[in-house]
Amino acid sequence: MRLLRMVVLVSLALASMGEGEAKACSCLRQDFGGGKLYVGAGGSVPADAEGFAWTGGEKLTSAKGRVTVVRVDGKKKVPVKYTIVEKGPLEVIVPAAKFKPGQVYEVTVREGPQAAETRKNLDPGATNVPPPETTTTVTIAAGPLTLPQATLTASAPAQEKISVAHPASCSAEIEAATAALKVELPAEAEPLREYLVYETRVDGAVWNASSGLCNHVDPGRTWTGEAGTDKLFVACEQPDALKPGRHKVEVEVASPDRAKVITTPAVELELACAAAPPPAAEPSTPAPAPSEPQEPPPVAKKGCSVGDPGSFAWVLGVGLLFARRRRRAG
Repeated sequence: MRLLRMVVLVSLALASMGEGEAKACSCLRQDFGGGKLYVGAGGSVPADAEGFAWTGGEKLTSAKGRVTVVRVDGKKKVPVKYTIVEKGPLEVIVPAAKFKPGQVYEVTVREGPQAAETRKNLDPGATNVPPPETTTTVTIAAGPLTLPQATLTASAPAQEKISVAHPASCSAEIEAATAALKVELPAEAEPLREYLVYETRVDGAVWNASSGLCNHVDPGRTWTGEAGTDKLFVACEQPDALKPGRHKVEVEVASPDRAKVITTPAVELELACAAAPPPAAEPSTPAPAPSEPQEPPPVAKKGCSVGDPGSFAWVLGVGLLFARRRRRAG
């Protein structure tokens, strides 16, 4: 009920926000199901493993009776006593007796009390919710974990669009220079690739990337999903997580109980986006064509008056008449 009330409170808070605030990323996640065990191919675990490494939403110690371990002995299933030990972000289910090669176990883990309570309020027809418990069959390998030196390979850098975590919208698509990483294990350790845990370090710092703020990544895994792989990127605009230039990369490889830990030899790679093309020049506006010169009105052939010949003749006649009258008066 506590989680359900939280959902209601978050909904009310978003309803009271302005449009800009409501667009901010908000994650409310509930892990249903029994989590997962770290096992190799065919459910194998090395004979020298401390126990069954597990990860999930709520700690195994959150309630009694969440874990049942039995050893399969022919047609019989023998209950096994165990303790739970925390190993960093993982928990290890440690049987009272050490493993022996060839033994087969069934480990059942039930979801935590919060998930069980929230499940009561789910739509019974929901199909994307895992079952409330998970049973994993585990076979103890013939020998101990052999983990000699592993190597790290990096792909040629490429420029592409990728989705990354973003504080405002949870996820955003960006243009970035990228390089894919993969740990190459020796042949004897390859069947245990899924059993092992990995941590990428770039220039000595742990590299953690995600395609979205609400996306969960299991301990010892990366945002690429497949065990022993990762991807580095440098954003082409406003690089933050990683700056353009040359970087030294290495990966720590370990057993989940950290009884055995190695680090790959470092590789160096250059990550930078291609220079942006210069902006296209704006088309120039053509100069206006010169206007045709206008011809002045015609000038009279006699005198400096500008007008038509009829007007000039009328002025001349008035002058002659005035001259005759002055002679007569004289």
